[in-house]
Amino acid sequence: MSPTAARHPLGQAPRTRAGLPERSIGWREARQIAAGAGKPNGSETVDLSDALGRMLALDLHARIDVPHYASAAMDGWAVRGPAPWRVIDPWHLADAGLEPGLAVPIVTGALVPRGADAVLRSESAEVEGAPPMLRLGAHARAGEPFENQHIRPAGEEARRGDTIIRAGARLNPAHIAVAALSGHDVLDVVRRPTVRFVFTGDEVDEHGSPPPGRVRDIFAPQLPGLLSHVGARVLGHQRAHDTLSSTVTALESSLRDAQLVITTGGTGHSSADHVRDALHELGATLLFDGIAMRPGGPTILARAKNRSLIACLPGNPLAAMAGLFTVAVPIVRVLGGADVDPLVSVVADSHLEGRAATTLLVPYALVDGRAVPSARRGSAMMRGLAEADGLLEVPETGVTAGAAAWAVSLPWL
Repeated sequence: MSPTAARHPLGQAPRTRAGLPERSIGWREARQIAAGAGKPNGSETVDLSDALGRMLALDLHARIDVPHYASAAMDGWAVRGPAPWRVIDPWHLADAGLEPGLAVPIVTGALVPRGADAVLRSESAEVEGAPPMLRLGAHARAGEPFENQHIRPAGEEARRGDTIIRAGARLNPAHIAVAALSGHDVLDVVRRPTVRFVFTGDEVDEHGSPPPGRVRDIFAPQLPGLLSHVGARVLGHQRAHDTLSSTVTALESSLRDAQLVITTGGTGHSSADHVRDALHELGATLLFDGIAMRPGGPTILARAKNRSLIACLPGNPLAAMAGLFTVAVPIVRVLGGADVDPLVSVVADSHLEGRAATTLLVPYALVDGRAVPSARRGSAMMRGLAEADGLLEVPETGVTAGAAAWAVSLPWL
């Protein structure tokens, strides 16, 4: 917590220059507030082809038996009764099915004729004579064929009405296959939370190598894809100039159809930072203004008049990512019907000093089962995060080498 915020209870916080109450809070509290800021979306119905990666909204029940008919598990012959068998063509089967003493060729997955006792695999039998007779061959195994051998019975995997996928499952390719096998063409899934981005900064170049004094845009190429990866439906992004009017206009238009608007930059207190004033102009309510963490301390969370959420991230790359993992990702998880990813326990490889009243988030890589902190962990650096397995939570008391510590998993791992 900042020294200023520490002197004021939450209900008596100082005023910012925009007249909004300043609330700088602890890192874990910020995670908790973000996770509780929204409620899971309702459901929508989508085609199977659009359901991959979505969260199932309701338990799914089999509409038919799976499989819905008895099928052959091997290439060979469907047989009835003891050997030898007279081989007949499939179109000579009687309406009543396969009669005793007969065999009919069959391939894997084909419908087993009524009356068949078993499927005899090709390599276990020989056909000879006229009319053709099927006999056990030299490669037949002892006891072949036994009753129902190589027959996959109807309903073996599921019976009609069985629950085949539980609500809350993140649908993978196997889930889609199971749903199709069970007779479903569409699925009820949780609606994706809608997200828009507002990127600020007049000194940003979108392409090439910028000259001194300007910076390359890193947010537009990565953040929309990252938010889509964690379950959002990204509607688009726009840029705001470093003016209050441009920031207000960009936020106002973004809030019309997005449940979450994420901004980058403009959360400081310089003459070029207009996010707080823009929130005030729009009548937004601050849930917190700043988090006692480094990097990413100048992260803001607000609620607009239409109940949409606004997550305002700092402009430095690692600081923005720390704010994103702390605030925006938990919001998207909850709106999309999922649980917030829990912290994970790791073993610290080395001692890390803490900082008074602050949580440090340090990129680390797992090496031989231990969390090795990156040397590249400045708020403007990204290489440490690019090579990381997570962010280590370093409380103000620090972390001891060889001791267990808590960490944030990276959403792309």
